[in-house]
Amino acid sequence: VDVANHSGSKHTMRVLTASTALNVVMALVLVGLSCFKADLGAAMQSRSVSTTKMAPSILVQSPKRMAKAHSACRNEMVGASRRSTINAGVLSAAGLLAASKASAKGVKGFQVHKDTGDKYEFLYPFGWEEIYVKGTDILYKDIIEPLETASVTIIQTDKGSIKDYGDLADVTTSLAEKVLTPPGQEVKITEAKEKDIDGRAYYQFGFTAKNNRYTRHTLVSATIDKGKYYIFVTGANERRWGTMGEKLQKVVDSFKVM
Repeated sequence: VDVANHSGSKHTMRVLTASTALNVVMALVLVGLSCFKADLGAAMQSRSVSTTKMAPSILVQSPKRMAKAHSACRNEMVGASRRSTINAGVLSAAGLLAASKASAKGVKGFQVHKDTGDKYEFLYPFGWEEIYVKGTDILYKDIIEPLETASVTIIQTDKGSIKDYGDLADVTTSLAEKVLTPPGQEVKITEAKEKDIDGRAYYQFGFTAKNNRYTRHTLVSATIDKGKYYIFVTGANERRWGTMGEKLQKVVDSFKVM
């Protein structure tokens, strides 16, 4: 039985066997984030990339759950098929408990992740499971569709507002093309807007990234608060956008720093 605490900073979670597509996407995205850190002067070993109007020193936080996740679950899902993962995960006590919590909050079809340590929260679709991916503060994914995910990355910064990195167009383009997309893909910005929540500026935008195997549609919300640069990312395969687009729009709209 797997039990997940969605409000505290300590989690005991299952490490799912990620599909090849997820491994490729997440590994390359994390390379992009690593390059982003290096270009801004991070005190870590990583390579550099060129960004637009972004030059502060930043440092990715160590994942809070890395040690426990590795020691408890390292070999749990080796050799398991996707179908066995579905059977084990959907009926787990964690899923039932989270569903009851979401229902109690009146959020039909969604569960709530609230991090009281790093002070942020968001909704994610019922049935998605938390997995460990190095470099992210938290990541949830669908157990069938590998490109359907929601994640938060937190970077230390000396800036007081997302606007200090540049205007909406500059930051949107830089994040989409140089941080969140592997090299060599065709990137197209689909939407971009600035919004204010509780006096805090957010840059929210969408883009598609096309490679020779698939096109991923991504939605992003980014903000800065108390020396932390929050980058929230969710998305899905473009072929599934007719089914998932409205739902993922609600997911990205729900992200906020508390």
